[in-house]
Amino acid sequence: MTHRPDQPPVYDLVGVGFGPANMSLGVLMQEEAEAGRRDVSRLFLEAKPEPCWHPGLLLEESTIQITVLKDLATVRDPQSRFSFLCYLKDKGRLFDFLNLRDLFPGRLEFNDYLTWVADQLSADLRCGRRVESVEPVFDGSGEGVELVEVTARDAATGELERYRARNLVVATGGRPWTPPGIEIQPDGRAFHARDFLMQMGEKFPDKQAPYRFVIVGAGQSGAELFDHLVSNYPNADVTGTMRRFGYKPVDESDFTNKIFFPDMVDFIYDLPDGVRREVVDSFRDVNYAVVDMPLIRKIYRFLYDEKVLGRDRARLRPHMQLTGIREEEDQAVVEFQHALDPERHVEMEADGVILATGFEWSSRHPALEPLAPWFEEAADPEEGYAMARDYSIVTRDGFQPRVYLQGYCEPTHGISETVLSLLPIRAEDIYRSLVAELEGADPLEAVDADVPKPVEPVPAT
Repeated sequence: MTHRPDQPPVYDLVGVGFGPANMSLGVLMQEEAEAGRRDVSRLFLEAKPEPCWHPGLLLEESTIQITVLKDLATVRDPQSRFSFLCYLKDKGRLFDFLNLRDLFPGRLEFNDYLTWVADQLSADLRCGRRVESVEPVFDGSGEGVELVEVTARDAATGELERYRARNLVVATGGRPWTPPGIEIQPDGRAFHARDFLMQMGEKFPDKQAPYRFVIVGAGQSGAELFDHLVSNYPNADVTGTMRRFGYKPVDESDFTNKIFFPDMVDFIYDLPDGVRREVVDSFRDVNYAVVDMPLIRKIYRFLYDEKVLGRDRARLRPHMQLTGIREEEDQAVVEFQHALDPERHVEMEADGVILATGFEWSSRHPALEPLAPWFEEAADPEEGYAMARDYSIVTRDGFQPRVYLQGYCEPTHGISETVLSLLPIRAEDIYRSLVAELEGADPLEAVDADVPKPVEPVPAT
């Protein structure tokens, strides 16, 4: 890091967001520095007061959907001190966990693991900093861009802080998506699933009350929230709605899951544009609008038992296409069009409406808008900016910094982009590119190269 009194400090890398993606990159850079290799000066800025993974969805009964061996480091280095197994050892729960004979921990425990990692990287982290803009810093000629300046607001003091970086990595997660024409009122009865626990605690604190809930969405979150409501609000009336016939199980068969192997990133990236999109779309049922089979069975069993007992306080309504939400004084009216009969319209009254409608991941990140004139557009406008193999945005001549994106490259790098599976491998690609850039080498060649393991010299005889 360099710093002049009249200018903000300059880092080799500034990271925006400190969820699992940038955390995995921070782990790798910490390990490289400890091993005596390139020590990249770095700073990560996180808007939340402390790192927390989907705080609105930290349901006690929910588990993560991938094995813990796909943590922040193990698939890159099984001996890493930042592995989930090292976390268990440090917490005194290793043998208790192994005795479960289940490598899929609860979401709360995995979040605690992430907090444990973040505590060890705290020297490179500033929490409570919401990034408000990323501006170009021009070189001496006034024409080229040599740095980026990141402006963040300190939530505690309200003051603005400025940092400069030779390179930038953005990993703030997806933005909540709602169907076209659906707008969420800040103080209304409808809210996105991302904010579920906070909204429920504020608006529906009495778990014995006869609230009426409508859930929109057929994916994992929609199913988890349906299960949570019927289990924790015993007197509530709960309706789960979806466009399809019913919950569809995730395809986690052996050959399909090979899409999450590291070499599949190169395979996907090297495909022609049209073919690549077709291949990526063909794997959407491994990640989107699908539900774990045990949860499907649990919900089906619950609804069957309700029938046996003659109760009708929960149900699933298929073929419901959300068209509107009308806020009234003491309730919300949810409007649907029947997916198989467009002339048929249905209205449901509710005290709370939960939109488990997923997230969108656009490479046109709002914070990067001031830099947009230097970014190349993808051939397909729907893909946003053109992305290089090292996860950096392709830039025009005169723009020196590399701007890396984590989570926003699904159209070019494949379906693993928005999940945890390849975080350590992606972090390694970005680190290699970054170091090459700092040392004046070709970043893309550094990613493509097979880096050999160090070999101890053989003594002469």
